[in-house]
Amino acid sequence: MVVRVVMLVAVIALTWSLAFAQDGQRKSTQIRRGEQEIEKLERQRFNAYLKLDASTLERIMSSDYASVCADGQVVTKAQELEGIKSAPAGALSSLSATIDQLSVRQFGLSAVLNGTLIVKGKIDWFQKPININATFRYTAVYVKKQGRWRVVASQFTRMDESADK
Repeated sequence: MVVRVVMLVAVIALTWSLAFAQDGQRKSTQIRRGEQEIEKLERQRFNAYLKLDASTLERIMSSDYASVCADGQVVTKAQELEGIKSAPAGALSSLSATIDQLSVRQFGLSAVLNGTLIVKGKIDWFQKPININATFRYTAVYVKKQGRWRVVASQFTRMDESADK
């Protein structure tokens, strides 16, 4: 009788441990998928900036989105979209922007993305060309709302010249 009880307990323990392991693998797979989806959205977001594509940015940004620029200025979603919509056509056509060193950490329905942004080229802004060659470290926060990931905040820090090399 004791042997049967011990065997039963062992079988139950083994079954539970396998169930928890599968559940952990399922959650791990869901997190990886979420992280990949966020990385893809982030690349779409930066491509939308380069193309002055306000509709893509509208879709990716949360309604309460805010960004802290490298100069300390806080920009809301409305301000960001207005700037994109009012930019002259082709203003960023001579600009290249590369995002690199992306890492995403998901925490349930929120995620933190860190990366490096390298911007080079010329911006033709209202007949005043601006040359830029800068590297930024940045953070973006994504939240899953109504089944979709959306960026809610970002912050950019310009790296000094010695950090660029």
